[in-house]
Amino acid sequence: MNYEINIGKTIKNIRISKGLLLKEVASKCDISSSMLSQIEKGNANPSLNTIKAIAQALEVPLFTFFINSEETEYPFHIVKKEERKRISTENVIYELLTPKVESKIEFMQMTLRKNAETSVRPMSHKGEEVAVLLEGKVELTIGNSSITLSPGDSVHIPAMAPHKWKNLQQEKSIVLFSVTPPEF
Repeated sequence: MNYEINIGKTIKNIRISKGLLLKEVASKCDISSSMLSQIEKGNANPSLNTIKAIAQALEVPLFTFFINSEETEYPFHIVKKEERKRISTENVIYELLTPKVESKIEFMQMTLRKNAETSVRPMSHKGEEVAVLLEGKVELTIGNSSITLSPGDSVHIPAMAPHKWKNLQQEKSIVLFSVTPPEF
């Protein structure tokens, strides 16, 4: 299935439904009001970090901006591998494994490309996270502490704990994680 996604329109609709002004949201995201306006109009392509900041400012999960409003045809809310919602950057591929962002929990697969990091510095979010490394070898930094994880290792990351992932090898690493409430 191919969907045309208008992130800007979705951002604007959510912002207006919450009664927020452009300058309020832009200030929380550390971007200018004119930049946010251009994003909402579809005239600017924001980075993934900017989209994350907008999602946090609007208090919605990141994938809210990437979900088509159509209901799935499967009564048990099955997400077929080829129908997963994906966000792909130079370093990371995020795949949403849960069918709806309205759920109380979010389940995702993160694929780190060789020697890639999720971000330059640790980032935090409101959601509590549990993750398990399926494949590869990664370094997880939480606050000022770093630990190396091998396949089968799992970790609990408290809400608001700044963290980042780094792939330590020349091939991909795959992490499954859940977040509650959904924040990504």
